[in-house]
Order: sequence, then C-alpha cells, then structure tokens
Amino acid sequence: MFGEEVYDCPKTVISREFSTEWNPGMEPYYPVNDAQNAALYVKYKERAKQMPNMIIGGRMADYAYYDMDIVVEKVMSLFG
Repeated sequence: MFGEEVYDCPKTVISREFSTEWNPGMEPYYPVNDAQNAALYVKYKERAKQMPNMIIGGRMADYAYYDMDIVVEKVMSLFG
C-alpha cells in the first residue's frame, strides 16, 4: 500500500525497528559517514554527471538516510 490507501485502510500495522551500531562485517543498510566513504561518494556523484540518461535517487544519490516513502514520492514526482 502507498499514499491514500494507507490512510483508508481499516486495519492497523505496527512496525518496530531496533537500531544497532554498524560494525565491520555487517551489511551497511545506511550510509556509513566516514572519510573513505565520503571520498567514494564524491567519485560516484561526478561519474553520474557524465551519464545523461541515468537518474540516481534515494540514499545513494544524496548519501543520506531516507524513509523509503519519501524516495518513492520523489521518483513518482519525476515521472508522474
């Protein structure tokens, strides 16, 4: 479900997320803000500018945490 469907749904969904500190060996679901990754991000961003038919969005594009509903909304505004 997305958008108004969520608000019109007669049921309730409860979701819990338990955060944890990232450690080497774990899959980094969110950006790990350190000097090495910041430098890598700059390289990706410059490379993406050279690809006119490529659109990069969400966490990778901005190297920031986003709830996925915001990412989906941004994409839909591009093509909607």
